[in-house]
Amino acid sequence: MKKAFLMILLVGFVCAGTAQTLEEIFLHFSEKEMEVPHTIRQKMLESKGNTLLNYSNYKLNIYDKKARFLKVSTPLEVTYEICVWKLSNKKELLVALSETRCGNSCGSKIRFFLPAEDWKEIPAETYIPEFTLEDIFDVKKLEKNYLTTKTVVKDMEVRTQYMLPQTGQDIIVIFTCLDELEKPEYQRIYKYLKGAMLDLEWDKKQCTFTKSPAYFSY
Repeated sequence: MKKAFLMILLVGFVCAGTAQTLEEIFLHFSEKEMEVPHTIRQKMLESKGNTLLNYSNYKLNIYDKKARFLKVSTPLEVTYEICVWKLSNKKELLVALSETRCGNSCGSKIRFFLPAEDWKEIPAETYIPEFTLEDIFDVKKLEKNYLTTKTVVKDMEVRTQYMLPQTGQDIIVIFTCLDELEKPEYQRIYKYLKGAMLDLEWDKKQCTFTKSPAYFSY
């Protein structure tokens, strides 16, 4: 009974918009926002973030309290990552929740929240610039061959996977739409590619992200 009462107090504290610790942030999100039952999350925390345990096929892959980063995988092959940045005044936090679903390729959805402002959700485009085919292809090389991104790959939608940072502050973006190409088609366009991924570099003064040039992983 005492334990349940303390849990109610904790949840009330989190919902009040004062979440600071990774534990509080993890418990804040509803089961609609993060499809991990609260009972499972509580068990993970009661086990002191033990990443070796399995909770009904839910897995706490990474739990880093100091960095305020975690990664959870679910039975439906959905992965969630939580990461935190300090805003310019170093008092308020920006919290990101990334949801990645995988099939033929992986695709992510990322959401940003301000806990100090009653968990106000800020549109992702406020922080993250738009991705286009020009981020992936070397346009100058294409132009030399009288080509454009549309003539090289028709009806290709930019599809991405986010990897939030456990160390540092930059987000890695993988262009998973390239994984959807047939091998001969990929080999045909490879010489025009700048890279299959890029970094979203955190600008702590502007409190937003800027795109690095695309690159291939090493």
